[in-house]
Amino acid sequence: MRRWYLLAPASALAMALAASSGCSHAGAEAAGKAKPAVRTIPVTVAPLERRTVERTVEVVGSLRGWEHVTVGSKQSGRVLKVVHDMGDRVKPGEVLIELDPVDAKLAYDQAQSKYLAELMKLGITEARADELVEKFGVTEELIRGKHAEDAIDRVPAVVQVQVARDRALHNLNRQRALSKKGASTAQEMEDMENEYRSQCAAYDNARYTARNAIATAVGNRIARDQAAQALADMVVRVPSLKVQPPGMSQADRVIYAITKRPVSEGQMLRIGDAVCELVIENPLRLWTSVPERYSDQVEVGQPVRISVASHTNMAFQGKVVRINPSVDNASRTFQVETLVPNERRLLRPGGFAKATIVTDSQAKAAVVPIESIVRFAGVTKILVVEGGTARAINDITTGWEGQGWVEITGKGIPEKALVVTTGQSQLADGTPVVIRTPEPPPPPGSHQPAQQAAAEPAKKAEAH
Repeated sequence: MRRWYLLAPASALAMALAASSGCSHAGAEAAGKAKPAVRTIPVTVAPLERRTVERTVEVVGSLRGWEHVTVGSKQSGRVLKVVHDMGDRVKPGEVLIELDPVDAKLAYDQAQSKYLAELMKLGITEARADELVEKFGVTEELIRGKHAEDAIDRVPAVVQVQVARDRALHNLNRQRALSKKGASTAQEMEDMENEYRSQCAAYDNARYTARNAIATAVGNRIARDQAAQALADMVVRVPSLKVQPPGMSQADRVIYAITKRPVSEGQMLRIGDAVCELVIENPLRLWTSVPERYSDQVEVGQPVRISVASHTNMAFQGKVVRINPSVDNASRTFQVETLVPNERRLLRPGGFAKATIVTDSQAKAAVVPIESIVRFAGVTKILVVEGGTARAINDITTGWEGQGWVEITGKGIPEKALVVTTGQSQLADGTPVVIRTPEPPPPPGSHQPAQQAAAEPAKKAEAH
């Protein structure tokens, strides 16, 4: 009886537990079938805008003079005088150095004397000879033309031989008349004929000698001119430009700056030795290497903004003037030359410069606030609010950035939209949102001290 009594309550307890378990499972299923409450996320938004943006290419490069010239000596000799030194500004034609001209002057005098000697043989003046050379040049016409024949006819030696030839002809004709009358012997007739032929040969030889004298005179004149040029080259001058730099008129004078002067007075120079190094400071050339991917965007005539470390608060303006048609195999870049005006001489040749090539100043772009961009797991997206819910636009690409905004490109970007700027971490496609107005910043002086703000939560906790 005692054992049954003890088991009965245990069975009753098991039945009660089974009944309780059944009720609990039924309640859980009922709770699972109930729909969870949908949470609305508060967000702040900003409009997606369409703006006119400036598309640029950022490059670096080196400034160079428009022309960099190493002036050398055309003659050998001793440096007599150094006129200008490093840092001087000089114009074309100005004297840089002077060489001792004594030997060159003697060579010129010798050539001039030989030239005058040949003119004396021809019986013409130097002025007349210069006139003929200037008119006909050093050509065969000068030696064999009609003017040359007229000059030869007036040569004294030719005139003398011509008179002798004419006299021999007259004697021959008289002897022939006597021979017809039988008053002359055959020997006398033969002698007269030989005399005439001799005088004709002498006449032809005199004309040939005179023509050769003309050619010799021309050669001596050229030697004289060479000696004159050598004498002039004893003075080394600033070279002249045949083509003016862009933006400069013929009235403007090119100015060179001397960057190096490697010679001294008394030094002996050989032909070709460097005398001075010159550079044109205005305008300058900026050579930059542009990545190949921009080859279809960079064009001649595009504006360029230039900055240098020595003038951080100034921006210099330039213009693309030349583009290398080939791409460098090693760097995969192509060279671009920019014309940089430098009237104030603030930029220095050889300096480093940063440049911004403006490829399009009126490009249209969709821009959003920078804080609206969401990047997660390699995906860049934005969230827009449509009909009270959030919609994600995935796989966008960011482009040019400005102060607080960034350009976006991609598929599905609407013409106008409200993009989410805060609260993106709690959103997914279709999440209900409510747009809240951002709290205005507190007025100046209303911030609590840091220690007081940190102590307030502790005081509240103690009060509870």
